[in-house]
Amino acid sequence: MLPGGYTFIHLAFWFVVILVAAGTNFIPILMSIGLGLLVMEALGKS
Repeated sequence: MLPGGYTFIHLAFWFVVILVAAGTNFIPILMSIGLGLLVMEALGKS
């Protein structure tokens, strides 16, 4: 498990990234990157 402080910083960072992306055309790109990271994490844990 990750430390609570790290998790909070991680979530806050991505929240800001999403807010910035909301005003741009990069939302599909960020979603693709996010899905890719989730898949990589899932494969790494299994």
